[in-house]
Amino acid sequence: MVKPSKMVKLCQILGFCWILSSAAISRSAPVKADEKTNADKEYLECGTRSEMGTPFKICLVILAADQAQARADMTEGFLQIKEMNQWMSDWLPDTELSQVNASAGRAPVKVRKELFDLLKFSLEVARDSDGAFDPTFNVMWGTYVFKKGEEREATEEELRARLPLIDWRKVKLDAAKSTAFLETAGMKLGLGAVGQSYAVDALVEFYKAKGYRGGYVDGSGDTVFWGHKPGGALWTTGIRNPLWQEGEKGQDEVILRVYGSDFAITTCGDDEKFFMRDGRRVHHVIDPKTGRSANRSRQVTVISKRGLDADAWDTAAFVMGPMKAIPILEKKGFRAVLVDAQGKVHITKGLKKTKGPWGEGYIVEGELK
Repeated sequence: MVKPSKMVKLCQILGFCWILSSAAISRSAPVKADEKTNADKEYLECGTRSEMGTPFKICLVILAADQAQARADMTEGFLQIKEMNQWMSDWLPDTELSQVNASAGRAPVKVRKELFDLLKFSLEVARDSDGAFDPTFNVMWGTYVFKKGEEREATEEELRARLPLIDWRKVKLDAAKSTAFLETAGMKLGLGAVGQSYAVDALVEFYKAKGYRGGYVDGSGDTVFWGHKPGGALWTTGIRNPLWQEGEKGQDEVILRVYGSDFAITTCGDDEKFFMRDGRRVHHVIDPKTGRSANRSRQVTVISKRGLDADAWDTAAFVMGPMKAIPILEKKGFRAVLVDAQGKVHITKGLKKTKGPWGEGYIVEGELK
């Protein structure tokens, strides 16, 4: 078996990795059908690659005889993510989204249907969350730096200059012409809060259409599961305690587990990208209305049918705080686990306690939206 450190280096050189897994823990090298995996026994074949500046992982439930085809299909999936980034990225200068930003205050820009629909969805979430989620927040880029030794937060002068440019209501979409327009010069759209989950959803539909009965796609923690694990068991995922740095178990500390099939789960939290300043926790989840780190939550996990919904609403709910967010999440048919600013865990309706192979956990009760 290849040692993890060498495997990581190999992944970096090749740009992707193939991983074979029969359970929740992956092995780093494929096993021969006549040794570990019987020809008629399902197992989990996984591949990883960095796209959109973040790690993506694709895992498919297959038989040993289907390994070559599965790997080819995973390669195709990674290429699809790269292609999506060519029109939705705001980092690349020639994408359609970058063209919309460059034309702010001057002229509408014609965009493809996929980008139009994604912008429309983002504006709908902004409306329903009363601006707690706002795709025009990207104008704040560069005012916060979390790299060790270079930490900074937005100055009052920067906030005065940029906050007036954060307003989802000034994004104008014309369905008849398929155009997008930012009314004020200097405004900037960003899809970082939903881009990865959009790609994850697209790949899941791609693999379902290919006939894969089970698997999951993960984009830096934005995960969509379908079908069942090899052998028919439910998928299992844990929600990490956002206060793990204050405990003894480290990042392995879990506040609860979720068992299920055909669900998306994403988490927004303040426990990784942050620094302390004058006793305050400065983190990357910014309240669009204040330009400062949102202070009503420590972590929000949303469970829904689509990754796109979960990804957008975990951010919105984090900014809103549990008391305001829970009624909205429940009305929309989502499930959620929210940790407030004091560390108290709140669980929405529709999650039922159960016993699973990894201990007590929760399953989704009723239909997910």
